[in-house]
Amino acid sequence: KSMDPVIDSTSKAIEMVPKSEDDIHVGDIVAYASNYKDGIVAHRVVEIGHDSFGWYARLKGDNNDYTDPGKVRFGQIKRIVIAVIY
Repeated sequence: KSMDPVIDSTSKAIEMVPKSEDDIHVGDIVAYASNYKDGIVAHRVVEIGHDSFGWYARLKGDNNDYTDPGKVRFGQIKRIVIAVIY
């Protein structure tokens, strides 16, 4: 329910595999392998930056009060949501 009301259990998403960091923008919904939760998580990109380890994104579920813990690296991002079908 972290992405309600945009994506819920009855929604279907069309996704693409990003080829590089340039494919990912603030506001995009991405599916990523979290270091803090089992499985794939779909959350929105709220910040993009660079640090000594390279590119990263900060993510947040639309229905959550807080951002996800840690920085998400490009290699963790599996897909970008490009459309939601209701």
